[in-house]
Amino acid sequence: MELYERINQILKEKKLKKKEFAKKLVALEPKSSRTGEIISEKVVYKYLSGQTIINPHFIPYIAEVLDITEQELFDTSSKTRKRCFKYFLQNAPKDELEYFNNFINSQIHNNINVNYGKVIMHSKFTNEKIEEFSKLLKYAPVDFIDKVLLKLKEYEKISSAGF
Repeated sequence: MELYERINQILKEKKLKKKEFAKKLVALEPKSSRTGEIISEKVVYKYLSGQTIINPHFIPYIAEVLDITEQELFDTSSKTRKRCFKYFLQNAPKDELEYFNNFINSQIHNNINVNYGKVIMHSKFTNEKIEEFSKLLKYAPVDFIDKVLLKLKEYEKISSAGF
């Protein structure tokens, strides 16, 4: 699917008219990297019809108007979401990771299962799971165990904070 087709699809999903979208986009005053001028509604319509290739410089503006992430403009498959999620976890600053942890923990403590691919986190472990985990720990490298312990301590702090 071409980018302009994806944008049109999102516009339909959000019941946003092309005219409204064009006005909101122009109101953000994105400037053409070639001319330095603010784009016009006429140019936006050319983007939406596929007559003109969308300049990558405008992607953040388009995502902002549509109230979505930039990644959602391209591919929303499970594989791509997982890649984006992995990238986020590896590169996010501590405050963003803490925010994410708080959100996940609030979901877990509200007895909502959060599915991450094949792993489903539950708010309660069975004795069977704890035994299995304990038996398998002997195969884990020390660095891994240290990281797990640190992460579990973070979860403990978050849990005791009322989430």
